[in-house]
Amino acid sequence: MAAELATTLVATDADRLEQAEALVRAYCGWHIAPSRGGSSETFDAIASNVLLLKSLHVTAVASVTENGTTVDPTDYSWTEAGVLTRRCWSWATGPIVATFTHGYDVPPPEVAAVVQAVAQRAFDNPGSRPRAQAGPFADSYSQVGFNQAPALALLDAEKEILGRYKLPPRP
Repeated sequence: MAAELATTLVATDADRLEQAEALVRAYCGWHIAPSRGGSSETFDAIASNVLLLKSLHVTAVASVTENGTTVDPTDYSWTEAGVLTRRCWSWATGPIVATFTHGYDVPPPEVAAVVQAVAQRAFDNPGSRPRAQAGPFADSYSQVGFNQAPALALLDAEKEILGRYKLPPRP
């Protein structure tokens, strides 16, 4: 998609897939796939020895800096769930920058299925109609609420599937 928010009223199949991916990533709160290196997060003053990265699948931590100084990797540990822990004392009060690699190389099948389902609904019902009727024939579309069938929305069952990939609330 161009730098503008929208350049046309007609969405292509590729647009719908890209939009469905963005919807799932926004709902889950992190970049699930594909794996992405060079991601960084900056933390301000904290009075803890724990930092929570915005990821549930961290595969490497390249570096951590405090106030512009690189922290020795032996002074911290990290987990796949994105928990970065200072071993001996709290993190500094200045900016702390963590640079890391995260995300799955290949999207988990259930996440891909949700993205495909959302994109297919958007493609099948671009007008966001809850129902279409032509004479005695009618089609009903998936709805997220009474008489609501937005082109790009997650159904409750899809939110349940994505639950294990959704970031919990972070302080």
